[in-house]
Amino acid sequence: MNFKDVVSNRRSVNFFDQNKDLDLKLFKEIINEAVLAPSSFNLQPWKIIAVHSPEAKEKLFTACTQPKIKEAAMTLIMVGDTFGYGRDNPMWNTKIELGMSEEKVNQLINMCETVLYPTEVKRNAMAVRDVSLLAMNIMLCAKNVGVDTHAMIGFNEEKVKEIFEIEEDKTVVMLLSIGYFDETKTLNPREKRLQFDEICSVV
Repeated sequence: MNFKDVVSNRRSVNFFDQNKDLDLKLFKEIINEAVLAPSSFNLQPWKIIAVHSPEAKEKLFTACTQPKIKEAAMTLIMVGDTFGYGRDNPMWNTKIELGMSEEKVNQLINMCETVLYPTEVKRNAMAVRDVSLLAMNIMLCAKNVGVDTHAMIGFNEEKVKEIFEIEEDKTVVMLLSIGYFDETKTLNPREKRLQFDEICSVV
């Protein structure tokens, strides 16, 4: 598809074909393309837990009782690191290899700690913002190869963290079901989207 078709045809799919799995090689290609999404300082404070096996789906279903969990080929737990700017992030070493000094790295980390993300709310917002950009890229990259998705926030975050042993300083930004639309079903017509004159002011 060309890009306009990808954007126009992407839908939040409510019905997945339970008999059609997602090839893991194709899934890997989708993720490796999607990680070109932007993030603050390119620190990429994200991890993905791909819930694929029937056993893992059953566990996730106890924290998110939506049929898509069981029906989709897999559901991605999109995890953000609220301290993703810390020195233990290997991306800082990549920057040093590209010529950035350790002093500059420490200056940027200090700016993150004291100016950009000094509170829990701002740290969480950073993680949610960056992971959401990745999630949107996954949805578009998936649609480009004929794979459908549906993002969800209706889940018990603490239970998801407990079941999948996610650290407390991480935030589960969303669940993203991915697979193939059940062609025996019909999606509702796309609802109206607000247009330029309704949302944009040029100053």
